[in-house]
Amino acid sequence: MRYMLMEKFLDKRYVNVLRELYKNSKTPYNELSKRVGVSTTTCYRLVKELEKLGIIKAYTIEIDAKKLGFPIKTLIEVKTRTGVTTELVRVLGTYPNVSRIYGITGDRDAIIEAYFRSIEELDLFLKRIREICLDIKDTETHIVLNEHRNPKGWF
Repeated sequence: MRYMLMEKFLDKRYVNVLRELYKNSKTPYNELSKRVGVSTTTCYRLVKELEKLGIIKAYTIEIDAKKLGFPIKTLIEVKTRTGVTTELVRVLGTYPNVSRIYGITGDRDAIIEAYFRSIEELDLFLKRIREICLDIKDTETHIVLNEHRNPKGWF
């Protein structure tokens, strides 16, 4: 399968590099080149090109929230009176529990991804954001029971 970005076709080598880095972004170039089936120099060039194109934006880590004492992962749907505003994002961003805020289409305006130590902490968070963010009309909270990641990547 070929992927097109800004009129440039990415061949299978680029996609294979992305898939391997998606599994482990710390993979050394010599190991990555073996898995992709290219020389180390070519592998380095492919990665640098993906960075230059902005496809690879960052090398990051995946944190186990449960091991840090945050066993409750939530997706909180939010309905506002005026849509997702920079003020709403700013206020929600002051809470360390909040991992991401997604502006979405549909009946709701946003989804907040957040982590909590307990149901009581979650309940307090919901009460506080409703008190502070007067723009919030309604929320619906979903507790994530399990999470599955596609090991091949979504691309």
